[in-house]
Amino acid sequence: MNIDAAQYKQIASTVYGQEGGPTPAEAELVVALCQLVVAADDVEDADEAALFESIAAQVYAHAKAATTPPTFHPLDDPEQRRDLIKSTAAQLVGKPTAQLAYALAYILAISDLDLAPEEGELLDDLVDALELDPDKADELIVTVTEIITPAE
Repeated sequence: MNIDAAQYKQIASTVYGQEGGPTPAEAELVVALCQLVVAADDVEDADEAALFESIAAQVYAHAKAATTPPTFHPLDDPEQRRDLIKSTAAQLVGKPTAQLAYALAYILAISDLDLAPEEGELLDDLVDALELDPDKADELIVTVTEIITPAE
């Protein structure tokens, strides 16, 4: 799976409208949350890592942040990972960027076409930590899925 610049732009437009985007600080938080989701299933997947790097680069470019994606530092302890997700997500509560973080985390979680139970739980935790309305989060996922699904 790959998310190109046009698809990312559509996702960002869904969240922010035609104008706006994450601040550089928010971009760092989005990328950190995405990284935690990628590492949730404890499976190293080259395609997933490449997608993460691509998404992170697009998020940073959108935020006009001159940085590169961080290297993976997975947390083996699920409770420690959950606590880090909560503290990181808390910084995005009430901001449109919370929706962007959730949408991109979802894409990464499903990128290998196998949503591991750990990833599903993490996404549920993320909805709670970002204080997203579950129905609106579901609607966002439907929209994002339409954007990233290739035309037949």
